[in-house]
This record gives sequence, structure tokens and C-alpha cells, in this order.
Amino acid sequence: MSALPHPPDSGRSWFDGTINIPTVLSVLFAAVSATGFCIGLYNNVSQRVLLLEERDRQQEVHFQAIERDQAALRSDVKDQLKAIGSDIKDTNSKLDQLLYNRAGVRPETRGWTR
Repeated sequence: MSALPHPPDSGRSWFDGTINIPTVLSVLFAAVSATGFCIGLYNNVSQRVLLLEERDRQQEVHFQAIERDQAALRSDVKDQLKAIGSDIKDTNSKLDQLLYNRAGVRPETRGWTR
């Protein structure tokens, strides 16, 4: 028995059109796995975005509190400066009274101080 070579089938193309069940199942499994992976990544990114937005809100509240504290401090400093200014005016008026009422300036005691 000799093996006779089969003549090439002229009706066949280079692409095999038959359906291979393991290949179809593998492709289907890969597609489902890739879809699940993408959904997992999306959920992970979504959670990260929510965390970042919450942190941003907390920082905004924190900085608003700092700005309110700075405004209150600025107001307190202005009030204290006004009080210091009035105290300086009182001190200056008392010094002026002392300078004008010293013994050398008053006419009744001017003779005693010479």
C-alpha cells in the first residue's frame, strides 16, 4: 500500500470557516472576563473620585473656618489698636498737664524755683 498524495482541494480557502466550540468558549470567557475587569476598574476609580471629592469638601470647610478666624483676628487687632491709640492720647494729655503744672511754669511758684 502506497500513500497517494491527495490533490489540493480547490474549493478551500486559506480561512477555515468551521466552528470550533473550545475556541468560541475561550473567546466568550475572555470577553466576559475583560468586561468584568473593566467594570471593576471603573468602580475602583469611582470610589477614588468619591473619596477625593469628600476630602476636597473637608478641606474647603477647613479653609473657610481658617478665613473666618483670620477675619475675626483682624477685627480684634483693629479694636486693640484703637484702644491703644486712645490710651496714648490719655497718657499724652496727662503728660501735658504735668508739664503745664510744674512749679517753674505756675506764676505763684515761679519765684520759689529760681
